[in-house]
Amino acid sequence: MIQVRSFKLRLTLWYALMLTVFLAGFAFFMYAELSRALYRDVEQSMRGEVRNIEDALLTFFLETRDPRLLMLPRAEKGVLTFPPEYQEVLAKTVLEFERRQRRIVRSLLLVRIVGLDHSIVVSNLEGWGREIIFPNYERDSLFMEKGDSYQTIHFQKNPIRLYYHLVRFRDRPFFIIQAAKPLAEIEKTLTRLALIIIVIIPLGVAAACFAGWFLAKRFLSPVDQMIRQARKITAAYLKGRLPRTHTQDELDRLAETLNEMIDRLEASTRAVQEFSSNVSHEFKTPLAIIRGEIDLALRRARSAEDLQQTIFVINEEVNGLIRLVDDLMLLVRSDAHQLSLQVKPVSLVHTVEHVIKLYQERARKEEIELILEASRGEVEIMGDEVYLKRLFTNLLDNAIKFTEANGKITVRIYTSNGKAVVSIEDTGIGIDEETLKNLGTRFYRADQARSREGAGLGLSIVKAICDAHRGDIRIESRLGHGTRIFTEFPLSAA
Repeated sequence: MIQVRSFKLRLTLWYALMLTVFLAGFAFFMYAELSRALYRDVEQSMRGEVRNIEDALLTFFLETRDPRLLMLPRAEKGVLTFPPEYQEVLAKTVLEFERRQRRIVRSLLLVRIVGLDHSIVVSNLEGWGREIIFPNYERDSLFMEKGDSYQTIHFQKNPIRLYYHLVRFRDRPFFIIQAAKPLAEIEKTLTRLALIIIVIIPLGVAAACFAGWFLAKRFLSPVDQMIRQARKITAAYLKGRLPRTHTQDELDRLAETLNEMIDRLEASTRAVQEFSSNVSHEFKTPLAIIRGEIDLALRRARSAEDLQQTIFVINEEVNGLIRLVDDLMLLVRSDAHQLSLQVKPVSLVHTVEHVIKLYQERARKEEIELILEASRGEVEIMGDEVYLKRLFTNLLDNAIKFTEANGKITVRIYTSNGKAVVSIEDTGIGIDEETLKNLGTRFYRADQARSREGAGLGLSIVKAICDAHRGDIRIESRLGHGTRIFTEFPLSAA
C-alpha cells in the first residue's frame, strides 16, 4: 500500500514534476524554434524568388530601351499615378518578358506582377488565387516607404503567407511583384508536432514515474530493513544492529554511524546498570549495619554504654554514606562539566605539606615512613585548593592503605617542561597489569584490595579533579615492587 507521506512517493512526485517542467519547457522551445524556422524559410524562399524575377525584369527593361517607360508619375492626393499609356506599355513589356523567359509561370511559388494601378499584369495563379487582394496603398503606407511587406491572410480557411516587393527603376516606383505560399502543410506539421508533444510528454512522465518508483523502492529497501531492525532495538535489548550494504555509499555510512551510536548507547547503558548496581551494593552494606544496630538496640534493654556504642557505629556508617554521596555528586558534576572551582594561585608545596601533616600520625601508627621532597622555590598553579587537597588526600590514603609496615612513601614536588609535577611513590604491594588497566573505573576494586575499606571511587575522583584543572595523571607499578603516581598541572605562569 502506497503511503501518502512515503519518502519514495514524494521523491517520485518531485521527480515527475521536475521532469514535466523540463519536458514541457523543452517541447515549448522546440515547437517555437521549429515554427520560427519554417516561417523564416518560407519568407526567405519568397524573397529569393522575387529578387531573381526582379533582376531578370530590370535587365530586360534596360535592353528594351523604351522611352515611354521613363515617364514621370503624378501625385494625386498623396498617391502616385501613371497615365493609362504607361500602364499599357508596362504590361506589354512584362508580358513580353514572361513570354521569352517563362520565369513566373515556372516558379514554384504563387507569383504575380501588379501594376501601380492595382491591375494584374501577369500571374501564375489560377482560380481562387487570382482573387487575393493587394493591400490598399493608403492603408499600407509603410509598404510604399520601404517597398517590402509581409502579411498572412486566410482564404477559404487556408492560411497564406504573402510578400510584396516594390520594384524601382531608375529611382522611381515601377511595379509590384507579389509572391504567396500556402501555409497549410506547415500548419499541419506544427499541429502534428503539438499532438505528439501532448501525447508523448504525459506518457513519458508516467513511464519515468514508474521507473523512478521502482528505482526508489529498490535503492531505499535498505532503509526499510533498517527501520524494521531499529524497531526491535529497545533499552532492554541493545544487542541488535542495523543491516549494512558494505558498499560505502550514503546509506551504508548512515547504518555504520547509527551502529556506532548504538554501541555507545549500549556501553553507556551497561555502565549505568553497573553503576546503579555498585551504588546499591555500597549503600546496602552500611544501611544493613545501621538497621542491625537499631534492631539490636530495640530488641532488649541496653545499658547507656551499649547505646552509646551503637550510636557511635551508626554515626560512622552515616559518615561513610555522606562521603559516598559527596563523591558521587562530585563525579556527576564532573561528568556534566559543572564542577565549580574557586580558581586562584595555589602553592603546591604548602597544599601538599598540609595534607601530609594530616596523615603523619596514621603513617606513624602503621610504621610507614612518610617523606616530602620539594624543589627550592615556589611551585604555583592556578586551581581550587579545596579540591586539590581532596586529590592528594585520596592519593596518600591509597598509598598508606596498600603499603605494609616498615614501608616508605615519598612525595616529590618539582617542575618539568613548564608543568608542576607531584609524584607519590610507595613501597607497597604494587598493582598487576590487569588491575592497572582498570584503575579509574568507578567502583572497581582488585581482589587484593577487597578486604580494604573504600568504595572504589578514589582514583575516579582524582582523575575528575585533574581534568578540571587541565592536569594529567599517570601510574607506574609492578606487583610486589610498589607504585608511583604522577600528577601534572600547568604552572600559573604558563
